[in-house]
Amino acid sequence: MNRRTLIMASSAFALSGRARAEMDDPLFDSHAHIFSADTARYPVDTRNAREGEENLRRRIAENSISAERLLAWWRESGVVGGASVQYNTIYRTNNAYLLDASDTHPEMLSAVVILDAQRPETPAQLERLIAERGVVGLRLFGAADATGAYPWLDSEAALETWRMAERYALSMVVMYTPAAASASALARVAALARAFPRLTITLDHFGWPASDPANLGLHAPLVALKTIPNIYYKITSINFSLFEEYGIDAPQFVRRAADIFGAERMMWGSDVGNTLESYASMAARARASASLLDASERRLYLCDTARGLFGRGRG
Repeated sequence: MNRRTLIMASSAFALSGRARAEMDDPLFDSHAHIFSADTARYPVDTRNAREGEENLRRRIAENSISAERLLAWWRESGVVGGASVQYNTIYRTNNAYLLDASDTHPEMLSAVVILDAQRPETPAQLERLIAERGVVGLRLFGAADATGAYPWLDSEAALETWRMAERYALSMVVMYTPAAASASALARVAALARAFPRLTITLDHFGWPASDPANLGLHAPLVALKTIPNIYYKITSINFSLFEEYGIDAPQFVRRAADIFGAERMMWGSDVGNTLESYASMAARARASASLLDASERRLYLCDTARGLFGRGRG
């Protein structure tokens, strides 16, 4: 789907109004980033920011995405709830703002925190956050080291955090970098999913489909995960932008992925706060990407899969 078609779809949805959006295609946003301009109360760490530290600090001061601002956009776009995912670029493992926001708006906003799984105190910290702050997910984030290992993900120390997460059947979220398909990273995720079958593991940004439009970017190591039932797939605005760059049609990708993995293992997330695009446009692109799904598949992909994994009252 080209950019003009997406803009037309955005206009159509804007005209239809919130009530129709909620009735026909409610959204649950599985990937929202929030951050506060109050850096005295919520200190930031902007070192090595991709956009440059000066630009990022300006954005924090002048265009912060508070929970209240996000919820206003959700109301306008027919979003019935969502997960706030800790924004590594700004806060690293300091989850204070995320937790305060989810506590203030528990009916709409749940928390997916980032912690350093290798630290010996992390399992106990995670247990406290689940019990005291209602945390629904843990996001692990990083790249391979110089040897090709992923110590932040599956070192012996990190596995202690996985064991604590398994005790509570937590939703785990994995984001590996750089933003390119990695057979080795996906193999590590597959091994963890088999080792911890009580946990669900969600691949941020769909585990990075390949840039080659052959097979719509659904490369063999990614497709190989289809037999592992506790791995889930999150498609975001980052993916849609990359699809445009690669020449991949988003609705065709979503249709093919649903045929391979099942819509019940797919979900949408906006990446608001990181992707610099209007929320109305991101919501419209999500709905447009589901145009080749049937009604039940659309409901799963746009709302129910993510709400089941990341809703505050998921049980």
